[in-house]
Amino acid sequence: MNDDLRQNSWITLSVTINTQQRELAMEEAFQAGALGVVEQEDGFEASFSFDDAVQERLIQYAQRLRVLDPDVNLDQRNVDWENWNATWQEYFQPLVIEPFEILPEWRSPEHPDCIPIFIRPAMAFGTGTHETTGLCLQLLGQVIDGDERVLDVGTGSGILGIAALKLGARQVDGIDIDPLVSENVRENLEINDLGAGFKLQITDDPVLAPPYDVLVVNMIRKNLFPVLPRYFDQVRKAGTVIISGLLTEESGMLDHLLSESRWQIEERTTHNDWMACRCRVI
Repeated sequence: MNDDLRQNSWITLSVTINTQQRELAMEEAFQAGALGVVEQEDGFEASFSFDDAVQERLIQYAQRLRVLDPDVNLDQRNVDWENWNATWQEYFQPLVIEPFEILPEWRSPEHPDCIPIFIRPAMAFGTGTHETTGLCLQLLGQVIDGDERVLDVGTGSGILGIAALKLGARQVDGIDIDPLVSENVRENLEINDLGAGFKLQITDDPVLAPPYDVLVVNMIRKNLFPVLPRYFDQVRKAGTVIISGLLTEESGMLDHLLSESRWQIEERTTHNDWMACRCRVI
């Protein structure tokens, strides 16, 4: 392949995998060098830039997927930029998660009773289509009344912080460790006409300004459990903590971890095999 064609081409890997392993498989796709991930009903598509080392990385990634799920199905194809962009537009359709309507930036709102959130999915940090993000959005809709200070740990695309601001939160402090998050959050704030109010830190040692009124954190267990205790004292008494990213079978492990905190679980909500909890600080 000549250099010009290579620079404008991608490899797309379609992955069909069991629900329990999907989140981890998507995370490992980024670790393998994926530029973006498009979630689908039974799996996802990961896109990789075409370079000399990509095939070796894909082989290693496929081997890890087969450890996670021996029945995983993989389909690899080459696409150019135009077709890759069309793939986003095909799979990222408007989604209602009350009280929100999640939309790609090229669509107009269709549900006037919902709060529109526009997402530019170029790097696919999260579009609201995953069950855990949807559960967090629903719970935020129940707890944000206006003027809250919100801490968003594991910000990704910024969708949860954007939702909080659109509900009337006064300030959102976002925390992430992926440097690619900065541009994605900036773009999503712009297309939602949000300027001030969102402060993002890319670090594993953030400078915080407690006490916060609401903490929301959406991470899979292997990332969530090591960092969650750092935030046990960051939310005011009677404040709210929303936790998601966990499988329902991991509920007992979360109970054990939270036994060392002042967070009391008041509600558990599930979608498919995924769970979110709303906690009150006592």
